[in-house]
Amino acid sequence: MDQVSRLSDELNQKLEYLWKSAGAWPEYQQVMRLALSAGRSDKALPGERFSHLESLPGLCCQAAGGAPDWADDLTLAWLLYYAAAHLMDSVQDNDDPGLWWVEQGAKVALSAASGLYFSATTALNNLAHHKIVSPMFAEIVRDFSETLLVMGSGQYADLIRPAITLEQYWEQAGSKSGAFFSLACRTGARLATAESRRLEAYASYGRHLGLLVQITDDLEDVSPPKDTGVHGQRRPFARSLPVIYALEVFPSQQAKQLQGCLQDAPLNAEAAQQALDLVDQSGAAEYVTVVIEQHKSQALQALAHANPYPPAGEALAALVREI
Repeated sequence: MDQVSRLSDELNQKLEYLWKSAGAWPEYQQVMRLALSAGRSDKALPGERFSHLESLPGLCCQAAGGAPDWADDLTLAWLLYYAAAHLMDSVQDNDDPGLWWVEQGAKVALSAASGLYFSATTALNNLAHHKIVSPMFAEIVRDFSETLLVMGSGQYADLIRPAITLEQYWEQAGSKSGAFFSLACRTGARLATAESRRLEAYASYGRHLGLLVQITDDLEDVSPPKDTGVHGQRRPFARSLPVIYALEVFPSQQAKQLQGCLQDAPLNAEAAQQALDLVDQSGAAEYVTVVIEQHKSQALQALAHANPYPPAGEALAALVREI
């Protein structure tokens, strides 16, 4: 059984035991299960209930000289915090509701998100009982708390800004996806090493990996429509990297034309397609291609500076190349 499969079984068992031992009511456990199961089609963590990226903290721990299972509780906390934050973002951004909460409304989604937050905190606290990693417990909890506050700051800025510049896009992406993946890599490695240079390298690797994940999310937002409807009617379409780049480089007349199409896109398939065509004309595809290659190169350079042990080092490099 490979590491990803082992972790999937292990983390699910840990989560079920955590809920049972904490005394969470069965119906509350079920709504949290539904929230996590709905994330199977999510872009940032695709695939199964937890994706192949769930191996990230354990791989960094192993690459830094530790055993991958040292990071199981940390990994579970990281994934649960992600799921909770993603669910709250969906409600705040007025995204289409998931089928599991469409009838009962956003209040049920927010309740599930709260439960996932509390579950994540409980999982993280379990590090204190691990003989090998308990000395790092307070430091890692502080790192999680500070990073989550930074992420909250980025989400708040996204909510209050009616429009964002290219500079603000990178600031927000860095404070959210970049910071979150950096946290996973830095804390995973911290379980095995205290060497600041290596930890900074793992943090940098994770930051660039997180930005790559964000960019690929944005590319899906501006993909041509599939089957029915127009992909791009959701709020993220207008705030995706290709669109923001187009608005930044276009002369004022074309920028106004694109803004008009974006305003009409939710109810007008033709306007949505015109917006996609304008984005194409801006050279956004070329810009995004260059940026992706830059972040891949920087991630791999940072990984090399971390001097990772095989085979975990090769696996971390593969995560970058596969994006």
